[in-house]
Amino acid sequence: MKRIFFPLCVGLWMVGVACGQSLNLGAGAGSAFGTNPPAENPVVPSANPVVLAPDPMSGAALPVADSGGAMDISDLLRGGDTLIIRLTGVPVPDQGIFEVKIDEGGKISMPHIGSLVAANTTTVQLKKLIESTYIKEEIFTNPNVTVDLKEQRFVDVTGEVRMPQRVPYTKDLTAMGAVAACGGFTDFANRRRVRLTQGGVTQEFNAKEIQADQGRDIRLRPNDKIQVDRSIF
Repeated sequence: MKRIFFPLCVGLWMVGVACGQSLNLGAGAGSAFGTNPPAENPVVPSANPVVLAPDPMSGAALPVADSGGAMDISDLLRGGDTLIIRLTGVPVPDQGIFEVKIDEGGKISMPHIGSLVAANTTTVQLKKLIESTYIKEEIFTNPNVTVDLKEQRFVDVTGEVRMPQRVPYTKDLTAMGAVAACGGFTDFANRRRVRLTQGGVTQEFNAKEIQADQGRDIRLRPNDKIQVDRSIF
């Protein structure tokens, strides 16, 4: 009986050692169950992906306001804009309505706080900036500011259109819409090479191609200029 029992115990002990070594090998791979180890340099998605503005000549729509906070570029204030700023919620002597113009450096000046950057902001963003600056500088505790554009914006259309004029800007205004507001092209217009100036940059577009495919029409921005030259033929 002893001869049988002793070899059996030795055999069981050897099986236990082998199982323990197998588990230890699995743990060395990253966990007790042999799962894959984490990557040394995990890729983290960028929180601020780069968004490229579309070429205005491509016919692609400009960004418009959405629930995520994006905005139409035409909403941005720019140098030369005249603003009406109302300041209330402060002591009576400091309350008032101020007419200010954004200077060439993109700034405006407000009482007690001096210059603030206004260009490339919206009226809502500028309102919040003025209010927060008054509070941060401990000038007023609960200021209320409203910011409005004094003047309507326009698009200039000149040259070979029936009624050259300044067309009131709207967010849905397109190149062909501006030309139509001027009575359309004259019989002498060079429709193949119409010039559009946006932000100081002048490019040409083919109005005939747009008239054949309205999906290629170009969204305009405030202060754009369209020049229609006379055809040489």
